[in-house]
Amino acid sequence: MEDGEDGTASGHPRLTRLFPPSLVAARMPAIGDWSPVPPLSDPRWRAVGECTRSRVFEEASASLGLPWPGLPASLFARFARDGDRSAYQDACFARRNRLAWAVLAVACTEEEASERGTYVDEVMDGVWALCEETTWAWPAHDFRVLGPEHGLLPDPDRPTLDLGASGTALLLALTDAVAGDELDRRDPMVRRRLRREVSGRVLEPYLEREEWGWYDGSTAKLNNWNPWIHSELLLATALTEESDERRSALVRRIIEGLENYLHAHPRDGGCDEGPHYWWRAGASLFECLETLTSLLGTDAGVFDHPLIRAMARYPVSTWIGDGWAVNFADGPARPRETTPALLYRYGLRTGQPDVSAHARALLGDADAALPRPDAPFDLRRVADALLDTGWQAAPAEVFPLPEHTWLPDVEVLVARARPGDAQGLLVAAKGGHNNESHNHNDVGTFIIAVDAHPLVIDAGVGTYRRETFNADRYGIWSMTSEYHNVPVVDGVGQSPGTDFRATSVAARRGPDTDEFSCDIAAAYPPQAGLRSWVRTVRLVGGDDERVEIDDHWEIRSAPKSLALHLLVHGDLVVEPGGRADIRPATGRGLQLHWDSSAFTAHAEAMPLSDPAFTRVWGAGIHRLVLTAIRPAAEGRHTLTARVLTARVLPARVLPDA
Repeated sequence: MEDGEDGTASGHPRLTRLFPPSLVAARMPAIGDWSPVPPLSDPRWRAVGECTRSRVFEEASASLGLPWPGLPASLFARFARDGDRSAYQDACFARRNRLAWAVLAVACTEEEASERGTYVDEVMDGVWALCEETTWAWPAHDFRVLGPEHGLLPDPDRPTLDLGASGTALLLALTDAVAGDELDRRDPMVRRRLRREVSGRVLEPYLEREEWGWYDGSTAKLNNWNPWIHSELLLATALTEESDERRSALVRRIIEGLENYLHAHPRDGGCDEGPHYWWRAGASLFECLETLTSLLGTDAGVFDHPLIRAMARYPVSTWIGDGWAVNFADGPARPRETTPALLYRYGLRTGQPDVSAHARALLGDADAALPRPDAPFDLRRVADALLDTGWQAAPAEVFPLPEHTWLPDVEVLVARARPGDAQGLLVAAKGGHNNESHNHNDVGTFIIAVDAHPLVIDAGVGTYRRETFNADRYGIWSMTSEYHNVPVVDGVGQSPGTDFRATSVAARRGPDTDEFSCDIAAAYPPQAGLRSWVRTVRLVGGDDERVEIDDHWEIRSAPKSLALHLLVHGDLVVEPGGRADIRPATGRGLQLHWDSSAFTAHAEAMPLSDPAFTRVWGAGIHRLVLTAIRPAAEGRHTLTARVLTARVLPARVLPDA
């Protein structure tokens, strides 16, 4: 059904109808009349808890007097030369984190305190350092580096508007809002230059150039870049653009860009980039709407729209428990960039108490505003949480843990043995296609968790490098179907591309079963010879709780080889008689059973050294390969998984005293 004239019917919300140009022109406040943060004199800054304030001062003081991290040309050039993007980005992030902590320290310091002047100088140094940078874009995104010129370095006369540039603009805009008056007392040139650089590097290119594929999908699939960048552009516009005419023009264009994103978004609210990226996709979309409705003084019913409500539920639906999430595509199985305070507000604005409860449970006993030491630091999200008294006072909650979620548009099923209970089996399975955002060749793959710990797994992705997003992507092992839980026929795995997809996708639910099925034959190239390969993933409850993976295949002729691959986390022991035990370091494990008359099995150890993998899985994982003894043109097989009781270690016998 198409949206109604007011843009609020089912389907996709029409933001240009909900927030038309006439409304923007009439209600867009002038610069200085609106801010998401209070002035320094506001007592809310002084009300920040003592523990939080202490950490802010500790972090801000740690680098006082030290040189700011350097960003030499040779560091930027490493991406073009050897594919490394992390070295430059790490130094870039360190600069921005340092400035952000200093801004918070200024806000949390009493006006008469001598330390405030020290922190204001630190802010001034940080602003100046960022304004002196040749580019705010990251090397992996720079148009001159990626374009036909294949340059080593960026062109300062034609800035690239990417996540790095918009994030820097946001940080400087918030710096202006919080500490701008203090900077003016030092020298008005600091604020003038800040606004000039934000305009010239970010706002003007956005408004005047038409080459941003993330805006309309013209040159790239629409993904998290659209709401992420727009959420930052919106605040940068509101806080730094001085022209009323340009302010309105920018907001109108942002609304149109967000409408592009929503039009392409699955109607079930699912995120094909996975739960990790949801925090910069659905969450950023919420930030856009939150800022927009505050600026214009009306929400126009947008938070009641079914799609906006459904998007809020995605992190709830894909939560496994104990820090783990269902992680198809590039996201890690233990998401690092969660912002519980944002999800809490999202639940409140959409009238979904279980979403807010999930957010509060996600926080646990951590600081309600400041990120963990190893997590990304976003000044906007920290300030929002710091100043949200309702969030700060929210009582502890438990995770809702829904029993069943079926997302028919992204073709993902998540089912657990019992609602509200992390104990027992959980299974997640996907169909989809092999051109999803941050795609892996994984049509028909599945995850099995026991007691909230994934044991049959999706490995996720390693540290991003040049080849992660170029033609060499599918030469990386973790992107290939050979390292997902799907079959390989005659040594042939799945191919990338939209045409390589699941067909006949369905989900069924009975009194004691949840079932997902699809035909994955079309996900393979012709040389695999598949006529059909129907995979059914089934969770069976009751006294014999188990997961069943039924495979039924038809191939044009008998293959020379046929194998079923499984990635597992934990100690893997293959036993005689078609059995393997997967045992984690603690807790219960998983026992797998297969037809030993039809398949042999062997285990391959996979040592891990990339920090992106080791922080999730530790030193290694395993691949279990079930190989058909007599590969046939037609066959059927069932793999069964049941909970395995925890190991009981022998008691230590202490010597007599």
